Amino acid sequence: MYIDLTQLEDEELRVEHRYDERFDLQDPDLRLKMAPKVQLVARWAAGRDVRVRGRLKAAVEVPCDRCLSYFLVPIDVEFDLFYAPIETLTPEEDVPLTPKDLAYGFYRDEKIDVDGLVREQIFLALPFRWLCAPSCRGLCPQCGIDLNKGTCSCAEERVAPYWSALRDLKRSM
Repeated sequence: MYIDLTQLEDEELRVEHRYDERFDLQDPDLRLKMAPKVQLVARWAAGRDVRVRGRLKAAVEVPCDRCLSYFLVPIDVEFDLFYAPIETLTPEEDVPLTPKDLAYGFYRDEKIDVDGLVREQIFLALPFRWLCAPSCRGLCPQCGIDLNKGTCSCAEERVAPYWSALRDLKRSM
């Protein structure tokens, strides 16, 4: 879906859209469980810049980093972004980024890609580390059993004596 900036003129443009469950997150590890719903308002900012403010709701299942079981992450985020024409980007310049620059995107042919905005906001709303629970015990490194659901009979891995000090430090933490 695109916002056509020729429709924007002097007014603001309000968009409310619910995607269907087939929305492609472009990541095979993520499973969409609640189709994204986006509400946004686009209006002209300074020059040819466009300000897009809105809210996104969705729900995604992600695999736990320790045990690989999927768990649900609800997403409800507000965003406030600026878009500039791609022509203003000059690849030869070496300019340091400011915090304001992190809220900027670019548009081409007088159109803003809303699908890309939705995908980006979903990824930004996900936690840095995907854990089903803080107490997740993960998988046994030898047999692969999920230690949250049972125990294994694997012997403790033998550690070379020069690593024992690190093993003891880890246990004390």
